[in-house]
Amino acid sequence: MAARVFALVVMGWLWLGAVLPSGAASLTHTPLQWQAIGRGLTFTQVEVLQDGAVVDSLAVVKIDPASNAFRVFHGTPKAITVWQEELAAPIVFNGSYYKRSGKPCGLVIADGKPFGPAGNRQMRGMFVAEPKGMSPDLPRATILDLLTTRVDPKKLPWTQGVQSFPLLLDYKGKIRVSDSDKRSRRTVIATDRNGNILVFNTANRFFTLFGMAEFLKGSKFDIDSALNLDGGTEAQLSIKTKDFEFFSPPSWEKSIGDIIDQQKFWLPTVVGVFPRQD
Repeated sequence: MAARVFALVVMGWLWLGAVLPSGAASLTHTPLQWQAIGRGLTFTQVEVLQDGAVVDSLAVVKIDPASNAFRVFHGTPKAITVWQEELAAPIVFNGSYYKRSGKPCGLVIADGKPFGPAGNRQMRGMFVAEPKGMSPDLPRATILDLLTTRVDPKKLPWTQGVQSFPLLLDYKGKIRVSDSDKRSRRTVIATDRNGNILVFNTANRFFTLFGMAEFLKGSKFDIDSALNLDGGTEAQLSIKTKDFEFFSPPSWEKSIGDIIDQQKFWLPTVVGVFPRQD
């Protein structure tokens, strides 16, 4: 382990990692090395370095909405591996916060059907996808700022949606979360300046919400807006394509059976990504 850390320190000095803003000046990340894993799908992993030492790693999948469709699913909680097997979706990741009953804390739209409250003021952003009639005037997938955009479930022009909080970064590049000491594993959904959707999943309990926002703002991912999804044990990302498989957090790969068997890992709401047929 010591040799690995030393090697990463040396590489951190030599590589042209991304230096983050003044508040996170000691953080860098290793260069982006995107790998094609499907049509309109690319994947990368980066190490997060603080003063040259590895403090976390990120699994990131970039999704082109022109080639891939998003669908939200809500129902009886089950393991993400079971969701993926049932849906036959190449990519599945967790949704937002929910109560012990499994009911969403914020609005969820699954194939046009609403679940959960429509007026939870704590919700600050909403991932939406698949506009009705595939209107050319609307993005196929994007993030709404709920401080500037009022959402009426009956009039929402998208058929899929998940509200969550906080909105880490808005479209003006402003960090929209206060600093705190609470660290956890994170799943974040973001848009980049080319219209792609990026899903981030951390391996460790390193980032605070503010730290994650600051990190993303100064990273090389070209982030336009970023929304935090549920974290902790619920922060999960599963990828299974013809030639590529990945489960995050990777530390759980050896205990997939535990995730299937233990309800604390089960999710009532997930987002699936599917190859677009049109």
